[in-house]
Amino acid sequence: MKSTIFNLIILDESGSMGPITQQTISGCNETINTIKAAQEKYTDTQEHFVSIYAFQSGGSSPSRYLIKNAPAAQAEHITEKDYQPCGWTPLLDAVGSTLTDLKAKVAKCEDAIGSVTIITDGEENSSTDYSAEQVVKMIDALKEQGWNFNFIGSGIDVNRISARMHIDNSMCFDMSVEGSSAMYAKERRSRDRWFNKMDILNKQGITKEELIRRRKEEAMKFFEEDEEPETERVAPSQINDLAPNEIFVFGSNLHGLHGGGAARVARKKFGAIMGQGVGLQGRSYAIPTMQGGVETIKPYVDEFIEFAKNHPEYKFLVTRIGCGIAGFCDDEIAPLFREALNVNNIYLPQSFIDVLKKGKNN
Repeated sequence: MKSTIFNLIILDESGSMGPITQQTISGCNETINTIKAAQEKYTDTQEHFVSIYAFQSGGSSPSRYLIKNAPAAQAEHITEKDYQPCGWTPLLDAVGSTLTDLKAKVAKCEDAIGSVTIITDGEENSSTDYSAEQVVKMIDALKEQGWNFNFIGSGIDVNRISARMHIDNSMCFDMSVEGSSAMYAKERRSRDRWFNKMDILNKQGITKEELIRRRKEEAMKFFEEDEEPETERVAPSQINDLAPNEIFVFGSNLHGLHGGGAARVARKKFGAIMGQGVGLQGRSYAIPTMQGGVETIKPYVDEFIEFAKNHPEYKFLVTRIGCGIAGFCDDEIAPLFREALNVNNIYLPQSFIDVLKKGKNN
């Protein structure tokens, strides 16, 4: 059995979201990547579409779709040009209008469900078209069809507001770079787990009535089974062979002279190109480490982490970059990879993980 899944993010674009603009854009793009990966992984049982609706009033732009019902494979990342926080918070209008649109779309599909996530840092303060009663009525009706609804908020009483809207799943986050990044990471883990459960249900050959009942059960547990991401994604200390989807991540120099250490291994075995000092090459990825102090390495590590987020189809095995010929130690290099702990397809050396865990506990 194959289901159509409409993934809708209703995203607060009011002025108070400004301090985490970059994290919001990055988090939404990583969610798009998660949905793209699910489309590839569950192609026999799921067909995914993506919508992102940004809402504000009295600001620089009207509430609008940044993406509307785009097939997962065609959904493009949003940018700073798309998302510009300003104005007030017409939360009820945003939910009411998008659910009205999506109900009409779903009605044309044989077996379709929605996964709706609301992200805001403020309470309703400017809606004119939809009342709370109208929104609650729509949410209740769609939950009866097996849809899941999730409310994520900061600086507000998340439990009170989500309960008032009859939304079963809620999560609060800290309005900071670290807090918003952790929130988006948890949302993606929960989403990926829910996709897997929908895949299992579709393969069981149960009646439509039983399928809806089970979907309703799972819809109420979107966040509750989440665990902290494992930090024990350990790259082998010696890498002689790679699986088809694995990438060898090594320390290089800007001139791409891959003559010694892990760079030589990358050139001999994994397709590293002489003269190319940065980025993906063959089945390897180069991070320059020989051009100066640790501060000169960080931008290339950040670029690598972003690349890994955008390519969930690969598994990146990081060597002890910078800790050989370049002359740095684990305590200097490992902190550059802290964000990688939340990226599920990056595997770090055990020595880096030990440094990062020690720093977290101190």
